[in-house]
Amino acid sequence: MEEIPSYDLAISFAEDRQSGTRELEDASRQRGLTVLHDPERTHEWWARKSAGDLPDVHVRFFVPVISAMDDFTTAMLRAVATGDQHVLPVLANDVVVPPELLHPHVSYLRDGDHLIEELAGRVERAEAAGWERGRLADVVTRAREIEPPAAVPVTFSRYVEQDAALRYLGEQFAAAIPRLRSRGFAGTTHHGDERIALRIERAGDIVYALDVQRGGIGGDETLNFVVGLHDATSACTNGWARPIYDTETGTAKLELHDQSVFGRDRTEPRTLTREELFTALWQRIDTVLTATAG
Repeated sequence: MEEIPSYDLAISFAEDRQSGTRELEDASRQRGLTVLHDPERTHEWWARKSAGDLPDVHVRFFVPVISAMDDFTTAMLRAVATGDQHVLPVLANDVVVPPELLHPHVSYLRDGDHLIEELAGRVERAEAAGWERGRLADVVTRAREIEPPAAVPVTFSRYVEQDAALRYLGEQFAAAIPRLRSRGFAGTTHHGDERIALRIERAGDIVYALDVQRGGIGGDETLNFVVGLHDATSACTNGWARPIYDTETGTAKLELHDQSVFGRDRTEPRTLTREELFTALWQRIDTVLTATAG
């Protein structure tokens, strides 16, 4: 069986970068790197070829030299942002990477005096780490097929979602409170445009209190949670929730911070729907009341 050829780099380029890319190829070879490069294989060529028409070789890195943004170069940058270790873009002509394609742990190479040393360094580090070379056809087609992330709709409003969440929680508390009588508790809930005030009593003693207020420590678009009785003028909080848009599900959710509202110390933020948030709050109330009754 014939062995599949293997290269350190496979170079792609825009048509206007043809001469500069040849210089990159020559300099890379002088540095001891093996390079797959063909003056006919522009970005357009790599973009339209099917997997069966792409070179059957293994590569350490596929290196698109990006001098302008188009569908192909955007796909290559998206592949890097999602963790593809075989795509290594080189930015040229002061091209700017769009914010949605940036990643805090990715540093892009730029065309310049130290590019060859940086490429060689990346190859050496990949070899030292034991990274396997990738089949070039798979690397390119996989990168081309990554779907762009869903965008946040221009009509999404944190304040509209804040209103909806406050109204929903108020309605759910009002519906749940009467059920507490069968357990020996009396409850009241008052909810308006700015605040929900929930109080639960047993024999005239307040055993649980919760205020859900518009705005607070997290910003005026958030919901602030305060557990227990407190001075209405004090800046108290046991947690706060900011409306966000979940692009994976295409729905509005609430990003919950500082969850001592559930009886825990500060924890990592978690994302809930308004229905999930009410369920979590009511489960916490049930836990407190069960302990009180016991």
